Amino acid sequence: MTKKRLLVVEDSKSIALVIEKIAVSLGYSVTIAHTFAHVKVLLAQEHSFFLATLDYGLPDAPNGEVVPYIVQHNIPSIIMTGRIDDTTHKKLLNQPIIDYITKTNAQAYHYLLRILHGQLHNPKIGVLVVDDSLASRNHVCQLLKRRNFTVYDVEDGTKAIKKLEEQPDIKIVILEQDLTGVSGLELVHKIRAKHPINELIIIAVASSEKSFQSARFIKNGADDFLRKPFCPEEFYCRVMLNIEKLQYIEKLKDIN
Repeated sequence: MTKKRLLVVEDSKSIALVIEKIAVSLGYSVTIAHTFAHVKVLLAQEHSFFLATLDYGLPDAPNGEVVPYIVQHNIPSIIMTGRIDDTTHKKLLNQPIIDYITKTNAQAYHYLLRILHGQLHNPKIGVLVVDDSLASRNHVCQLLKRRNFTVYDVEDGTKAIKKLEEQPDIKIVILEQDLTGVSGLELVHKIRAKHPINELIIIAVASSEKSFQSARFIKNGADDFLRKPFCPEEFYCRVMLNIEKLQYIEKLKDIN
């Protein structure tokens, strides 16, 4: 099996070596660039990188100039930054990136490991998005595709039930509260009748400001609840945590 190629763009040699060690342990093949100029040389020769980690502040690109450059080359990217003020935060979230990580965070490299692992293994995980709004559905699907999930989408509860029967790889259902025909809450009941909580994750999404909605969904079988409009990084954190919970349960089953 051909190893997936990771481009590590990092001016600190010690940090670059840490990232390389993490990536190699997961099975990646790693290429390191310490400057924006070196990145340009590499990408002039080839574009076949599966993924990149990008230092936001390089000596010859101190204001994140490397980020849009890599994005334009269609390389999914994780941003590593030593600072994260409001301006930088907004700037990063406006880019179609996988995520950003603050290097000074004590959990930074553990979080990076989780993302790198996910990008390799998420294609095995099917995610079903149920929403009767095409724009909203496309937005959620796009976020999921950045994380390399296998994504399915339907516009109503009846089609959702059918899709679950057709696609056994679906492990997560993300559903809108207000659906045409069968409501989001009714769909949770129908799904849970066939798929117990230790086999399938359900995340409900709603624009309602009523504080009781989240408790209502969770008490009726959903695993989590997101209120719209949600921040992409919150969305990713919730999805990641729920997947890891399900994988932990599956490991316990194998042990027993």
